[in-house]
Amino acid sequence: MKYLIESQIESYLRPNKSIEQFIDKTKFNDYEILKWVAIERERNLYSLILHEVFNDSAEGVESIYDFSYVEPDDIHGKVIFESKELNKVLEFAELNFKANNNKYLTFGFLNEEINNITK
Repeated sequence: MKYLIESQIESYLRPNKSIEQFIDKTKFNDYEILKWVAIERERNLYSLILHEVFNDSAEGVESIYDFSYVEPDDIHGKVIFESKELNKVLEFAELNFKANNNKYLTFGFLNEEINNITK
């Protein structure tokens, strides 16, 4: 697994590019819920987005990006925090979700991370 180091984060965040980090696996009734945060940049604004999905792997769904969202209206995640300063977004993610600045992945690598965690 190739994590971005903190010094690489800003250079990866260009329009239409995001970074993400798995943050939690919880149970709700008989369902497993997977959560991750993503950071996106649009012009001079950074956004922290929370994704919460049901683990649909038992139903044959192979990619976390195709899992069912806990809240159907949040199919692109829920914007939790925005700032013009990347360091404030990273700090918010660390304080509120225990994100680690050296554990972000580029978009698309979360499936590999989830496979390692949910085994």
